[in-house]
Amino acid sequence: MNARLGLDIGGTFTDAVGVLNGNLVWAKAETTHHDLKDCFMEAAARAAGRLGADLADVASDAEALIYSTTVGTNTLIERTGPKLGLLTTMGFEDTLKVGRSRSWADGMPLEVRFAKGRARKPEPLIPRDEFTVSLRERIDSRGQVLIPLDEDEVRGQVQRLVDLGVRGFVVVLLNSFINPEHENRVRDLIHEEYPEVYLGRMPVFLSHEVSPQMGEYRRSLTTIIDAYLRVNTEEHILDIGNDLLDMGYHKPLFLAKCTGGISSVSRTRPVHLLGSGPVAGVFGARALAEAYGLRNVLLTDMGGTSFDAGLIVEARDRLYESDPVFDRWRVQVPVIAHWSIGAGGGSIAYIEDRRLHVGPRSARSRPGPACYGRGGTEPTVTDADVVLGYIDPDYFLGGRIKLDAALAAEAVRTQVAEPLGMTVDEAAWHIRHQIDGIMGQELYMRTALNSGSDPREFTAFAVGGAGPVHAAGYAEFADVRRIALPPFAGAFGAFGTLSMDLVQTYEKGRKVVIRMPGSTEFDPAAAEVLNGEVAELLVSARRDIAEEGLDPDAVSFVLELQMSYGMQRQTLDIPHPGLHVDGAADLSTLFDRFQNAYADSFGEGSTSPESGAEVRLVRLNVIGASEKLTLPSFEAAPALPPPTGSRRVLWELERGWEETPVYRLDELGPGAAMEGPVLIEAEDSVGAAPRGWSFRLDEHRMGWMEKQT
Repeated sequence: MNARLGLDIGGTFTDAVGVLNGNLVWAKAETTHHDLKDCFMEAAARAAGRLGADLADVASDAEALIYSTTVGTNTLIERTGPKLGLLTTMGFEDTLKVGRSRSWADGMPLEVRFAKGRARKPEPLIPRDEFTVSLRERIDSRGQVLIPLDEDEVRGQVQRLVDLGVRGFVVVLLNSFINPEHENRVRDLIHEEYPEVYLGRMPVFLSHEVSPQMGEYRRSLTTIIDAYLRVNTEEHILDIGNDLLDMGYHKPLFLAKCTGGISSVSRTRPVHLLGSGPVAGVFGARALAEAYGLRNVLLTDMGGTSFDAGLIVEARDRLYESDPVFDRWRVQVPVIAHWSIGAGGGSIAYIEDRRLHVGPRSARSRPGPACYGRGGTEPTVTDADVVLGYIDPDYFLGGRIKLDAALAAEAVRTQVAEPLGMTVDEAAWHIRHQIDGIMGQELYMRTALNSGSDPREFTAFAVGGAGPVHAAGYAEFADVRRIALPPFAGAFGAFGTLSMDLVQTYEKGRKVVIRMPGSTEFDPAAAEVLNGEVAELLVSARRDIAEEGLDPDAVSFVLELQMSYGMQRQTLDIPHPGLHVDGAADLSTLFDRFQNAYADSFGEGSTSPESGAEVRLVRLNVIGASEKLTLPSFEAAPALPPPTGSRRVLWELERGWEETPVYRLDELGPGAAMEGPVLIEAEDSVGAAPRGWSFRLDEHRMGWMEKQT
């Protein structure tokens, strides 16, 4: 059958996209937080059914199954990971407690970051006083052993942690990314004491393997998070893999990663799964942007729990976060740039200090918005959309879920309208208006303020179950004038997983000065040091290629060097053609490329060539290109069909309720065009074009909304 299935588990719904012989289908299931395997299988079965087969038939002959999961994110947020012990170099026991100058603000909303008087650092995943022990050893910044490891001390400290009930060890020793000798020996000693042949063996996580970079704080956090997520992530994914194996699926279960690619379970670290869903969406947007020749794209994904966004600037999607934060923790992972805020259909509206607030707290799928009728009593954005007429209570998810408009109105009335002295209609409109403003201002800040781009030059892809119905609203706040509505907008994350290449990333932190401050000469010896690091990374990469059964000739190697001016903090990732740095000439070309990128990022007057330059990190990406999806073309419809119906919608408070035509997307053909206000209903989303916006459907059944004035 050679079908491909992509699945994406969100906070509220789980999406599946299947493709077979050019036929593209999608389906949704409610996310089952108690056991994510259930929603995975249900969504996959529904997609398989739309391909004309049952899941067992599809799995037994599938070309690939690709999965993006939130299990790691949930573990981190809910603090449900295992009890771990930390072994670190003596004198560095307080690294996590000290943190960085603003670590108390990492991962917090903007208003909290400025409330310094109420600042609180997050509770550590490994308590300092109870489960952190030190070892009397020292390796210097050049990799020389200054104080040898005391093996008896290691055994004693390990036994102390075992007696306290830890279920795994995190080892973070100073400068281990330069010389891992001591970390490796600690692991050997633990395995000698607790070999795998016995029950209750202790997994060991070494920082030089998880994050081989300088920076004790972030290297420690990255390793701890990877260890903290391992058990829940591994058990859940292996359970899914075993069920698929029973169905006859004998190929790897591929996982989408936040680093911008997919890989098999055996070549994926748990920390790489954090944020993988939004990153998959970025690559889905890139695939469509390439098809339409768009160079500047905003991915805007409004689901039930969060609003996820990503940027493609000048056709470049592989833009990394310079200092990524997961939850409250700053890490060293090459994360594709994206961001999330607590704004979705399930975002709860509430009154505090006589002011309306919306989000970030969410009703999720259980109990869900009040209109779900599952016991939820707090008003959400979805409740407001139902009250205002944007969502048909009888056609939510194609009618699979019946909504209760009376419960929605009651929640808005009792908890927002009456406390503020408003009517229910006014309160619902302000809920919707506020959440649109929150999302729109975030988009404007990321484009106009952070990257210096003009939002009017961007096309916004509005995806997610709630994206199309709110797109025009947040686009107005962001000054974006063109919106694309994919036909599978409600399952776009799953589509994105099918757009990602097989990618494995290898990194090595190493400070290499290529030009001294005040000099114009480049050091040829620096090129040889860099070539040595690349050679080591290539050994690991080729080993993994062989173990994965891949054809070495079918993959490409992409070398990137993270560079900075001498003694400066800002770094940029600079691609280098080939896998060899050819002396001073290549270093000079590399420096010119860095200067140009620096000027583009920070302004023409920001460059500082007199400061010299250095490489901080060598990164090797191994890429196996996947088959790219193509959108089918359809013949233009002879005429615009009459509306399916109409309903009253409150578009603007000043105008009051307006009778609005409603069209069903599956009844419209290419070439259909109309002026707002109008609603276009799909099974899993609703496109809402207000007054001043137009809507048209192209030959691929892609919807386009454009601002007319």
